Amino acid sequence: MLRSWPTLLLALVAIALLAFAACNDDDDGNDGNGGGTEAPDEVINLTAVHGSSVDFIAIVPLAAWSILEERGIHVEQKYLEDGPLAIQALEQGDAQIATNIGVNVGLLAVEEGASIIDVLATQRPTWALVSTADILTIEDLEGKTIAVHGETSFTKAVADFYAQEFNLTMNQIIIPGSEVRAEALANNEIDASVIDFPDIVTLGRTYGEDSFNVLATLGETLPNLIEQDIWLDGDWVEENPELALEVVTALLEGIRKLRTDPAFALQIITEALPEEDPDLLADLISEYTTRNIWEPNSFLTEANAEFTLKFFFDVGEIDVDPATADLTKYFNFDLVEQALDNIGRE
Repeated sequence: MLRSWPTLLLALVAIALLAFAACNDDDDGNDGNGGGTEAPDEVINLTAVHGSSVDFIAIVPLAAWSILEERGIHVEQKYLEDGPLAIQALEQGDAQIATNIGVNVGLLAVEEGASIIDVLATQRPTWALVSTADILTIEDLEGKTIAVHGETSFTKAVADFYAQEFNLTMNQIIIPGSEVRAEALANNEIDASVIDFPDIVTLGRTYGEDSFNVLATLGETLPNLIEQDIWLDGDWVEENPELALEVVTALLEGIRKLRTDPAFALQIITEALPEEDPDLLADLISEYTTRNIWEPNSFLTEANAEFTLKFFFDVGEIDVDPATADLTKYFNFDLVEQALDNIGRE
């Protein structure tokens, strides 16, 4: 028997009300299992540019971006040849975040008018001055060829520092990429270079530890020196202070997760460096954790910033006098402090 129109209308209204209630339950994040996390209404998309080819240093921002992904913030990580190109991407509005940028590179850009700000140092010093096996001391580098990442780069500043400290004259050549310089060193194409710790380990495993000499390590020579940093578009920070704080907070949380969850760390870096030996990557994660290279409360402090500016000033990399410099022109210490207030200090 057909229902009458009033009865049918009431039935349709009841169905609509049930559907509306179901939609409300979904909006509340109820997954039918006793609750859940509210899903974001809209994904926020950001872009980060790395100041070199993909490397082990990228593990910190990649860990942070995985955390932000769970909070509805998607960060696309891109890789460029060097720091100046990454900073240019920020200036052109193509990215909001620059990763793996030397302090001297960012500071020079600020002096030239770039609206960027240093917000976090990702690690303690890990770079070293490395030579071929026949060179036994730093003094033996006189007249030799040393490779650096770029004309404006952290590695050039380090090479200049050792040349100044030991009164050396060396022939500097440009070879972007720590891993590429390590390969050139192994093939005796250069006499020395400034190479990062992961590439030194790889060099030893591939060619034997007797195939090169570590003449000096920055961790011992200059323990307070800030290396690669995270820089943000300064205008973007002013317009999006809460989102900028989310980014810095996630970076600190990422560092802490890398220190306490080696399986997570290995997954992150294996995806980024699929051609690398997983055992080597696992060893590096263990070394970084044991050596406390990842600082859970941020290596970016006013004291370390002052020390770093003095270092670059003394080697002639910058013209900014650290005695009179306004650190807040280059560094945003407030974001780190706010993030630490939110997540606590370890």
